[in-house]
Amino acid sequence: MKNRTITVTFSADRDAVFAYLRTLENLPHWAPGLCDGLRNDGDLFRGQMFGADTYFAVTADERTGVVDLLFGTHADEMILLPLRVVRQSHGCAVIATVFQPTDWADELFELLYEALLMSLRGLRPRFQGRRVEAPATMGGTPFYPGLVTARFYETWDFYTTYLGFRTVAECDFYVQLAHPGGAQISFLRHELDGPSPELVSATDGRGFWLNLDVADADAEYARLAAAGVTLATPVEDKPWGDRQFIVRDPNGVLISIAHRLEVHGRESRPLAVN
Repeated sequence: MKNRTITVTFSADRDAVFAYLRTLENLPHWAPGLCDGLRNDGDLFRGQMFGADTYFAVTADERTGVVDLLFGTHADEMILLPLRVVRQSHGCAVIATVFQPTDWADELFELLYEALLMSLRGLRPRFQGRRVEAPATMGGTPFYPGLVTARFYETWDFYTTYLGFRTVAECDFYVQLAHPGGAQISFLRHELDGPSPELVSATDGRGFWLNLDVADADAEYARLAAAGVTLATPVEDKPWGDRQFIVRDPNGVLISIAHRLEVHGRESRPLAVN
């Protein structure tokens, strides 16, 4: 069973955030991708979720900060989406975990996760949100790029220091890195003797770019700017549905860093660097 956890930190008081989330009537306002047209139906509420008529309910515990959102097409078979509002020294944090129901296809689970992530991100203006931490959608892939570089150690340090990658394999001429969101990349020193002739020259950054999906492009932009990383473009909305900015790695390779703005199922992305 797949599961993913999203954490959002806010400057607002914990009790104010908890009171807002525990009130079911607020759900269509902060989570329109999860619930539309909410109406009272006896002891429960009904609305539209992904185009289907759905029952909704909430149970909450003020002492622990737990807010359990329940939803389902049948009132007696509802799915749990747990949230917890935790007090912090300078505000609070909302922690939400999405579990894949046993009878849900992967695509539907991904749609639920993206809708929840967009909804929690949308709370930031109301409660002075500071940071969103969440895994990228769809997890990792065994197919990943490899770069030949004349700046081997500098490039290794750049991806691990600034972009959150960790080292999973290494030697003095090759390193493989993995990102918490699932992305992977590898680097090969171009000075190495004996590789295929096509790999003897380091890239100069032309005709190639990388994409890195994050939970909050604005927060990443601010973090990297504060760290002194050279930013190639400002953060801005793109017509294909990304909020994106671009940095350059030590080899001149462009890295598009972005999060999705809307949930419309699986949309392919055109060329991301412009």
